[in-house]
Amino acid sequence: MATPQSVIHGTTRPRDALVPAALLGLAMLNLWELPRLAASHGGFAFVGAWLAGLLLLGLPLLLLELMLGKRARRSPLEGLAFLTREADARRGWRFGAWGGAVAVFLTLAAVALVAGGSVNFLARDAGLVSTALSEVSLSGPALPIGTGSLLLLAAGLSLLTPMQRGWAEGIGFGLVLVLLGIAAVAGAGMAELSYPSRALTTGDWREALRLALLTVGGGLGVLWLAGMRLPKEAPLGRIALGILALQVLLAVLLMLALSPFVAALQLNAGGGPDIVPSGPGVWVVLGTLLLSALLALPLIAEPVLLRLAERGMARLPAVVLVFMSAALLAEGIWLFGHTGGLMDLLSVLCLLLLVLLLCLSVFAGWAMKISHARKELALPAEGVYNLWRVAVRLLLPLAIVWVLVQPFA
Repeated sequence: MATPQSVIHGTTRPRDALVPAALLGLAMLNLWELPRLAASHGGFAFVGAWLAGLLLLGLPLLLLELMLGKRARRSPLEGLAFLTREADARRGWRFGAWGGAVAVFLTLAAVALVAGGSVNFLARDAGLVSTALSEVSLSGPALPIGTGSLLLLAAGLSLLTPMQRGWAEGIGFGLVLVLLGIAAVAGAGMAELSYPSRALTTGDWREALRLALLTVGGGLGVLWLAGMRLPKEAPLGRIALGILALQVLLAVLLMLALSPFVAALQLNAGGGPDIVPSGPGVWVVLGTLLLSALLALPLIAEPVLLRLAERGMARLPAVVLVFMSAALLAEGIWLFGHTGGLMDLLSVLCLLLLVLLLCLSVFAGWAMKISHARKELALPAEGVYNLWRVAVRLLLPLAIVWVLVQPFA
């Protein structure tokens, strides 16, 4: 089934692209554990390196995927086929879109599993399960039960109309922002203890750049869909800067909100009695992360759902197929690998996303026609476009290859 005409010509206001990208960014920051990485790789100095990576790598990536979606006006799977034909490029580029579809299912499972860990922690904190039973659940099916519930709720959100989903995302994001701000204020006093700065090593810089590449959620297709639904005259430069600003704000709030957890981990590593954060603040921050995961899951699934719609599948069976597959994948990973299985999943997902970003940057920088990219980006000055093109053709590929040298930490 062809892409609806209303989608081809753009159906959303430019500012409507900010909330989905920000929710995706928060989910990815939590998935890759920004607070833990900052604590173990240089503290606030690591955050500075990550911010530099976002400007040098993340911003060009945001512009890149928004531009591809705006040009293609189709789902990533169908759109990359269209773009390769338009550029007279090899058909092999289209395998990148299939890799993106695989990454969608892996990310759905990973986000839901990490959120399931929050359910487990809150259940123990509320006294619903004993500490001993909670520890046993870490090697059994209890965590995927919470994970499955989250995926079921996310599937329900995916069945709403586009207007209803937009309202749910907007209201949910506002609630996430307020609650995360409250948790950040409460945890700010522990920040200096949690993230002490030190000189960065080469490995610290590699992790900072790796996180900058993964933070924006490139390669999953969410940004592609945001670009696809924008009107032709939409200013991609301002939209990308707005997305980046929101993601940085959420990252700072996340680090402050989770600083009590990070401090507890550091104190526990010293060999003293185990310290477990508890109280209302824990419920606020973990509940907020659960809400953000719930809102992000339908966004992550949407590129595959759109492709199934293009192939003629009705919305209900498509949603059932996608979320049931993600639930089965999450269940299998946890039952057979437990916590180690989740770590292996994140390592595979990290590798796949970086390879996809490498393919997208090389395609946009070297295979796509210059005139097409310039027209869709509509950047305010030729010099700005030239900087973006240098970043996409040289800086991004070299940086991705460099961070691929070492496994995810």
